[in-house]
Amino acid sequence: MNRLTQLRALIRLDLRLFLSDRRALIMLFVVPIGIASFMGSLFGGSGTKNGKSGAAGGGGGMDLVLVDEDDSAVSRGVVQSFASDANFHVQVTNSTVAKDWVMTGKRPVAVLLPKGFGADVLPGLFDSKRTPELTVWHDPGRSMERAMVEGILVPKVIQSVVANAVNPELGREQIRKGLARLDARAAAGTNASGDKLLRELMTRADDFLASRPAGSLLQSSGTNSGPASLPLPFKTQSVPLTKSRGGEYNGYAHSFAGMGIQFVLMSLLDMSIGLLRDREAGMFRRLRSAPLTRATWMLGKVGSFTLISLGSLVGCFAFAMAVFGVRIEGSIAGFVGCLICVSLMAACLALAIAAVGGTPAGTRGAGIAVLLLLVMIGGAWVPTFVFPRWLQSVSLMTPTRWGVDGLDAMTWRGLGFDAALAPIGALLGFSVLLAGIAWLRFRWDDE
Repeated sequence: MNRLTQLRALIRLDLRLFLSDRRALIMLFVVPIGIASFMGSLFGGSGTKNGKSGAAGGGGGMDLVLVDEDDSAVSRGVVQSFASDANFHVQVTNSTVAKDWVMTGKRPVAVLLPKGFGADVLPGLFDSKRTPELTVWHDPGRSMERAMVEGILVPKVIQSVVANAVNPELGREQIRKGLARLDARAAAGTNASGDKLLRELMTRADDFLASRPAGSLLQSSGTNSGPASLPLPFKTQSVPLTKSRGGEYNGYAHSFAGMGIQFVLMSLLDMSIGLLRDREAGMFRRLRSAPLTRATWMLGKVGSFTLISLGSLVGCFAFAMAVFGVRIEGSIAGFVGCLICVSLMAACLALAIAAVGGTPAGTRGAGIAVLLLLVMIGGAWVPTFVFPRWLQSVSLMTPTRWGVDGLDAMTWRGLGFDAALAPIGALLGFSVLLAGIAWLRFRWDDE
C-alpha cells in the first residue's frame, strides 16, 4: 500500500510539473493542432459548410490570366464565364504582361484568345483548316493548374458559342458558307466521300433553323447527347514559360532549397542551445576575463554560424546538381548572393531565438515552434502557390519565403540578377532585425 501511495505521488508530481510548463504544453498540443490544421487546409480540407463547397484555393480561387485579342461576343463570353466561376480569380491583360507574370511565377496559367477566334470557332467544326488555336502559357512547375484550365476550356467555349453564336440567323449563315464550300469542291471535282451526307445534314439543319424564332434554340430542354466523335471547335497549344534553356520545372531544385534552409535552421538551433549551456557552465565568465568585447563575440558567432550554414547549403546543391541535374539557369551571382544572405539570416535568427528563449529548455521549445512556423508558411515544405491567397500574402513576412523564392528564381526559373535583388534585400533586412533583437536581449552574464 505504501508503494502504491509513492507511485501515485510520483505520477502527480510529474503531471503537476508538466502542466506548469507552458512551453511543453504548447509543443504537445498547440503545435501539432496548428500543423494539422495548416496541412488540412492546403490539401482538400475546406470540405463543405452549410451545403456550399469552398472555392478552390480559398479567397477567390485559382489565379488565371486571360488575354482577349479577339474581343468578339464569343471571346467575351468565355472571359465572363471564367470570371463568374468561383474556382477562378481572373485578370484580363495584354500578352506581354501575361507572359511576364507566368515566366516569373507570379501567375500559374494564362490563356490567349487570338484574333478571329469568335469567327472561326463554329466553322472549325466543319473545316479543320479554320479551327482556331488557343495558346495556354503556363508555369512549368504548375502542371496541375494547366491541366485544370485546359480541361475546363472546352465547356466554357462551347457555352459561349451556344450563348452567342448558335442562334438561327448566325447558324444559317454558317451553314450557307459550308454549303458554298461543298459546291466549290463539287465543281472542282475534289469532293470527299462524305460530302453527300454532310450536304443532306446541313440542308436539313438549315430547314430546321428557318422554322425557329430567334433565341429559341437556347430554350430547348432536350437531353439528347451529340455523337461521340463530335470534333472540338478549337485546338490548344500549351507553352511552358521560363527563361531557362530547357523551359522545364525541376522539382529537386525547389525541394533542395526548402529542405536545405529548414535543416540549416534546425542545426543552428542546436548550436544556439549549446551557447546557453556554455553560459550556464560559466564559460562566459572566462570569456569576460579575456580582452574580448560583447560585440566581437557576437560578430564571431554570426560569422561562424553563417559559414556553417553556407557550407551546408553549398553541399546540398552540389549533391542536387551532381545527382538530380539541378542547374543554375539564371544568374550565378544572384544564386551566390541568395545563398550568402540565407546563411546570414539563419545565423542571426539562431542568436535571436537564443536571446529570447533565455534558457536551453526555453529556447528548444520556442525555437522548434518558430522554425516549424517559418518553414511551413515560407514554402519550404510545399510551394506557396498551393496556399490560399491570404496566406500567400502572409508568407511574404517570413524570411524563408524570400530565401526559397530567390533560389528558385536563380535555378529552374532561369531569371536574371535583377530577380535576386528583392530576395537579397529582404533577407538582409531580416538579418539586421534579428541581429538587433539578439543584441538587445542576449544576456552576457550567467546569473
